[in-house]
Amino acid sequence: MNKQEYLIRKQAALAIPPVVGRILCVKCLRPPAGCFCDSIIPFDSQSEVRILMHPKEARKEKVGTGRMANLCCKRSKIIVGVNFSQNVEVQKILSDEQYLPILLYPGEGAHNLSVAPLPLLPLSQKRPLFFVIDGTWPCAKTMMRESAILHSLPRVSFDVSQVSRFSIKQQPVSNCLSTIESIFELFNCLDKWKHERLEGRHHILLSTLDKLVQFQIACALDPSKKSYRTARTNGYKDPSKRSYPKKWQERKICFEKKNYPTLGNT
Repeated sequence: MNKQEYLIRKQAALAIPPVVGRILCVKCLRPPAGCFCDSIIPFDSQSEVRILMHPKEARKEKVGTGRMANLCCKRSKIIVGVNFSQNVEVQKILSDEQYLPILLYPGEGAHNLSVAPLPLLPLSQKRPLFFVIDGTWPCAKTMMRESAILHSLPRVSFDVSQVSRFSIKQQPVSNCLSTIESIFELFNCLDKWKHERLEGRHHILLSTLDKLVQFQIACALDPSKKSYRTARTNGYKDPSKRSYPKKWQERKICFEKKNYPTLGNT
């Protein structure tokens, strides 16, 4: 491994994308024109969040919603990787008696927080800690498949009826949510069942996403931004006019162990 490869891997591990010749905000890793960190008022919570970020997400500069969510939540932290079974920080969390680790991930066996409160929380004196996977749906499924250490954790999910506000990115299906929206819905459910008492402070997650989306759309529509248009040859398309690939209607986008017999019962 040469020096350049080492630096790139080190930066990815720190959730900082390699930057050449650009001035970026040290918090959001966005250029000054697109930085709105001063308007973000982080909210505190009883629950903690660990954002398990795929290395591909860690290298993104413009639209990493996991990174923006981390700026909004005081009790959150990013951990970069693919297979977290060997991750020292995750292992430490799971062995720490002060935490009640829970995984936010849809699928069979997940407790639906939209329907009922989580029985575990009132019965435990431990601090809830939610793992949230940050990556594309195929990447997230790979992360789940490889990370056997997450398989036995209690899992939660929620109902999704709305279309994603992350309109600059096409989701596999219309009601798939971005990481920052998923964390908002998680806190919304926790607040609904009095597991949290946020008094609306968690809405900073959605307002931050809206600012991010508005900025990116403005760039896409700006005729003076030649480099931006070149990168998006088809231009910006309104979500209501998009067609979703048929393969996503048939493909299982969520990980379930029963679909991978070779994994056994880990």
